[in-house]
Amino acid sequence: MNDLLSIPAYLMRGGTSKGLIFYKKDLPDDRTLLTKYLLRIMGSPDIRQINGIGGGTSVTSKVCIISRSEEPNVDINYLFAQVEVDRNHVDFAPTCGNMLSALGPFAIEEGLVKSNHDITRVNVRSINTGALITLDVPTPNFKLNYNGDYRIDGVPGTGAGILINFKELEGKITNSLFPTKSLIDNFDGINVTCIDLATSMVICNASDFEVKGNETSQELNRNKYLLKKIEKIRLLAADKMGMGDVSGKVLPKVALLSKSSKKNTVVSRYFTPYSCHETHAVTGTCCVASCSLIPGTIGFNLLKKKENSKNYLEKITIKHPMGSIDCLVNLNQNFKKNLGKKNNLIVSCGIYRTARILMKGQVYL
Repeated sequence: MNDLLSIPAYLMRGGTSKGLIFYKKDLPDDRTLLTKYLLRIMGSPDIRQINGIGGGTSVTSKVCIISRSEEPNVDINYLFAQVEVDRNHVDFAPTCGNMLSALGPFAIEEGLVKSNHDITRVNVRSINTGALITLDVPTPNFKLNYNGDYRIDGVPGTGAGILINFKELEGKITNSLFPTKSLIDNFDGINVTCIDLATSMVICNASDFEVKGNETSQELNRNKYLLKKIEKIRLLAADKMGMGDVSGKVLPKVALLSKSSKKNTVVSRYFTPYSCHETHAVTGTCCVASCSLIPGTIGFNLLKKKENSKNYLEKITIKHPMGSIDCLVNLNQNFKKNLGKKNNLIVSCGIYRTARILMKGQVYL
């Protein structure tokens, strides 16, 4: 016996992120108390998170809160929380596509979804954004597989490929795919595309920020002038997007794009938003890839498209500091017709990730 409170939890890697997974019933409903719990568990605010379970970076300080869904044809509800490392703050506005890949195995481990032969589908509702996501998890002979030969850049080794298919993507944060009503806006002399698909983003041309766009995340994070300029543009863009003053908030995110020599490929440096991501967020990948297929946007102007590409299904590769990530973008069959309305353009986005259970037990606070 001791004087600490213990809570059941899983520690899992999902894609290029790592975090804790809790049941909603084991945590307080009051958001203020919940925030206090999560900060304590992760060890924030402290850049080392030495007194908690966090890994000292934004991608290793994540929390997923799960409950069984009462919605027909939806298995689980997923509330995401980004626990800030060096600030006394927990952000419940965004979601995390990388951690989503861990939720399929979690649901099967916990018996929330019964495994099928070969592939088990887990249907997830994001509480943060309202989006519907399906996870196709390998379960050969009804057995959950973590091991496999699929490799993702940013994670050592290989694992079983889990297909994450994002649906109902448009306007989840601002209620509009293009919340400023324009494909390109100008803020302080910089042209940007403000887009809301899977997450809200400000898409920019890297050259307008006096960088090549192929720098390492460390190089960009040392460029304090760049980070200050990015934040200035982000704040101006967010206000026009109807998001108000987003100082201290993580949405919208920012991506600096540049051209690739390869077709159907774009180079991206994704900001979280106060530092450059070492790889690339999954929801940000959906957003950047989709943007690059919509004529008139910053992304479209930087993409060299394959001439023989399929009409309604495109594979776009996003190059990031540690490699690349592929996104399968399913376009609406009325894509060209809907361009004028600037909505109903993207049906879904699919991305393969891997996941691994690291620990199951109790966390203490």
